[in-house]
Amino acid sequence: MGNRQQKQQHHSHRRYHQIELDHPDTIYLPNGIVSGTVLTTKKCKSFILLTGIIRFEKHKQKQIENCEIIFFSSKLSLISSCTTKQNFRFHLNEHLPPSFNNLNIFPNISYSINLVYKKSKEKIYSSIPIYIYPYIQIDQPSRLTPLFFGSIDNQCYKTNIKIKINRSVFKFGDVIQIFYELQNPSEEYIQKIDISLGIYYLVESNIYQEDISNSIENTNYILSKHKLIRHHTLLNIPNKTFLPATLKYKYDERDNRSFFNLSIDYKIQFKIYLGNPEDLWQIDVPIIVCNDLLSQTEVQTSDSLEKL
Repeated sequence: MGNRQQKQQHHSHRRYHQIELDHPDTIYLPNGIVSGTVLTTKKCKSFILLTGIIRFEKHKQKQIENCEIIFFSSKLSLISSCTTKQNFRFHLNEHLPPSFNNLNIFPNISYSINLVYKKSKEKIYSSIPIYIYPYIQIDQPSRLTPLFFGSIDNQCYKTNIKIKINRSVFKFGDVIQIFYELQNPSEEYIQKIDISLGIYYLVESNIYQEDISNSIENTNYILSKHKLIRHHTLLNIPNKTFLPATLKYKYDERDNRSFFNLSIDYKIQFKIYLGNPEDLWQIDVPIIVCNDLLSQTEVQTSDSLEKL
């Protein structure tokens, strides 16, 4: 994910096309400033173009259509006769969706700074990708208390599970404490129990999911027929720049009839294999992941989690 590139300048096949950014790592916040310099000696109309593009697949009349929407664009004309570096500066919109996924994975969002020349037609001669990640803060103390999820029944195998986590809102780098109780009165075989944290991107009908963390404790119960399984486990939320926070975003440009809805969600996923190895019982527990919690409330300890 993210496909970050560390190069701070890009040269095209000709040495005199050069873009340099002032920001050291090409990562920006919405409502921020993107600035730098550009050098070119080609004497024709030219400009610097900053674009934000979303790409996704749309199912239309039993066919899959690749869609591409430029949802953000800003242009700055350059002086064609200038032989020295020219400065450029763009002010990003306050509300922009985050960069995510490589260009060969649908859906994806990418931003780039482009040097464009125009003779008979416009042509991009040089381009630098940049990465935008909103900084999401949440002030909801009620969400920092333990969260109960259950009880959930599996009628086929007559099993029941209760789940409790230490809270429903987390920061990047936090540890999720999970306690679950699985009741198995019929003594069905429990092949194994896998617990993971996944990020889910939804754009129109496009869904992309990726696991970002797995339980750091052994939760496998191979061929267990216990009537009661009670277990406490932990999931680490990675503290990585390229992970976006939980987000809802809507774009609707009525002038050109372009629109899309984007959701980024995090879910704790339980995969319980019952009876035969191919019999999967899956349970998703949604949580919110943000960059900062404005109200720090005392978090319940793991001891309290064991009291359902």
